[in-house]
Amino acid sequence: MYPAYIHTQATARNIDHAAIETYRIPSLILMEHAAIESTKIIEKHITIDKSICILCGPGNNGADGLAIARLLQTKYSKLFVVVPEVKNMSEEEKIQFQMIQNLNIEYDYNLPNETYDVYIDCIFGTGLSRDITGFYKTMIQNVNATLSTIISIDMPSGIDATMGNILGCAIHADYTISLDCYKQGQWLNNGKSHCGKLYLVDIGIPQILHQKCMDIIKVLNEEDIHIPDRPLSAHKSTFGKALMIGGSQNMHGAIHMASLSAYKSGIGTLTLMVPECISNILAIKSDFYMLLQCSDRNGTFSSKAIEVLKQNMNNYSILSIGNGMQKNNVTISLVEQVLKSDKKVVLDADALWAAQKNIDLLKRNETTILTPHIKEMSDLTGINITTILSNPFEIARDFSKEYPSCVLILKSSQTYIAHQGNVYVLDAQNAGLAKGGSGDILCGIVVAMLGQCKDPMQAALCATYIHSQSAKLDIDLASFMPEDIINNIPNTLKRLRS
Repeated sequence: MYPAYIHTQATARNIDHAAIETYRIPSLILMEHAAIESTKIIEKHITIDKSICILCGPGNNGADGLAIARLLQTKYSKLFVVVPEVKNMSEEEKIQFQMIQNLNIEYDYNLPNETYDVYIDCIFGTGLSRDITGFYKTMIQNVNATLSTIISIDMPSGIDATMGNILGCAIHADYTISLDCYKQGQWLNNGKSHCGKLYLVDIGIPQILHQKCMDIIKVLNEEDIHIPDRPLSAHKSTFGKALMIGGSQNMHGAIHMASLSAYKSGIGTLTLMVPECISNILAIKSDFYMLLQCSDRNGTFSSKAIEVLKQNMNNYSILSIGNGMQKNNVTISLVEQVLKSDKKVVLDADALWAAQKNIDLLKRNETTILTPHIKEMSDLTGINITTILSNPFEIARDFSKEYPSCVLILKSSQTYIAHQGNVYVLDAQNAGLAKGGSGDILCGIVVAMLGQCKDPMQAALCATYIHSQSAKLDIDLASFMPEDIINNIPNTLKRLRS
């Protein structure tokens, strides 16, 4: 699979420029590759009886459109091209324009009155930096008003390539074919809805140019997942000894689900540290985990739990905290003790709220994996929810730089996994996961992978991917139960391992 990087407008431009100037790949060669690969996708979706109008603006996105017109004209009998005035064309676009003239492809400077079955948008691409007005605004509004199929090349014209905001007006595409890399604006704000179905095509730019970027943003694919081996000579301690701290009288199910998913995902040994008031319930629910009981107060941990944790935590290699706890001072103190330890730590749920009270402890040397959803990320950092949603790439990247021993798994409709400035995004939206318990399952898988993977980022990537794949179930999305996902973990692991 072609590696799927996500870049800002500036980075994408710099990479394109470096391919031309440093690697001496002519712009027209890259353009031809873009046209060939785009044409393949267009032909998959558009039957040869359809009429096509290609909208070309002033610049290299318009030149891409002219190259596509040249390739399509051999199959599509009804093809029309809207072109800018020659004086506004780039040098490459002038060359492409001469070719379509020589091939007698029909063109004009204005949008025809006739409605076409398909419009291919090559007006502005990623190069736009100001609001669209006048002639092109009218063109975009008229095309959007049709019931025709719209395909954008590289970026729906009018969408900011970095932030995904609408610049005056914007094409509302059914499909967007992104050239060389994804653009950040395709994933953010209005960009997500205006792109339609996204495709990525290789246009011949050397991969080293993406890999050399200071901060890498990449779409998580199966090729990035490396499930650790289970050596036949191993013993239970080989795969981690975990202490899960959590639970309360009202939420004993959360830590139980986290423990089930951890065990199904391969943790070596597992002990639950829970308030005494729920220990009997958990003992009845399962007999594979050990229980470390603490005195309780009003259905949650009493302050005596802090001393119990101090006395016992050195017996474990991994400490997980947060599932089913409550927001109170004891939770804050327990999280503080966990973060002061030299153990690998997983923070989830109310532990994320508590961590904010002593957030500098996240600058500890040992690994900490945090699994917040957007509201919990706001609680943890103090950043407004709207700000996080407007650019989760930046929020995740900046957090992972400020806390370099941390791996962040930021959960939303897409999941962002960040470590030391590098971000992976898992694009696997699944309404079946929009239920209580899904986050607890992920936490358990993270604990298990942390016990097996040497690299904490790989542990987070594996856990996030296993969680997503295990939720691909052949049942109605409204009917998902946590047990359905947990029981599918072994099938997912077997497939990934093979």
